[in-house]
Amino acid sequence: MANKGSQKRMTKEDRAKQILDAAMTVFVEKGFNGTTTLEIAEAAGISEVTLFRHFSTKQEIFLEGIKPILYSTLEESIKTSNGMKPKEKLEYILYERIRLISNNHKVIRLILMEAPLLSELGSENFIEKILVILKDMLKEIGIPDENEDSALRLLMGTILSYVFINDTSEESIKSYVNKITSLMVHNFSL
Repeated sequence: MANKGSQKRMTKEDRAKQILDAAMTVFVEKGFNGTTTLEIAEAAGISEVTLFRHFSTKQEIFLEGIKPILYSTLEESIKTSNGMKPKEKLEYILYERIRLISNNHKVIRLILMEAPLLSELGSENFIEKILVILKDMLKEIGIPDENEDSALRLLMGTILSYVFINDTSEESIKSYVNKITSLMVHNFSL
């Protein structure tokens, strides 16, 4: 049996991640309004006092929990795809988005259901921010301005379809991404 004194303490970052992971599980189950900070603390296996050492409000926990899924991973995918040819870049980013959505479809549904609440919390409009990131990517890969709207709708529709028609099969996702990018290359002059 390990001596308590010999156990390594969690770093601040690890504890915050533990709290966020537990919080997102509770939020998915009960929604934002149905979740209490006590329930989050219990799910994380900590006291509420410890929770408040890391986050000042339930809103802050929620917003911090959804950021990686919405923005950080998209920005990282775009950064990783630098140097790829336009079609490869589009395939890579679309594949990464769909895989992320497929693996986190419950959290994405929660985010979509809580969208009005996010506005009330004074959060930036996450859909607008995602659209700006995607528009920049479309410009970068050479989608002409006159096709930007259609290309953006096709991308967003494709990505969001995986929230409601979940599929985690790598082969299926890759096949679908190939078809969509081929369609875009053919119709949008990539």
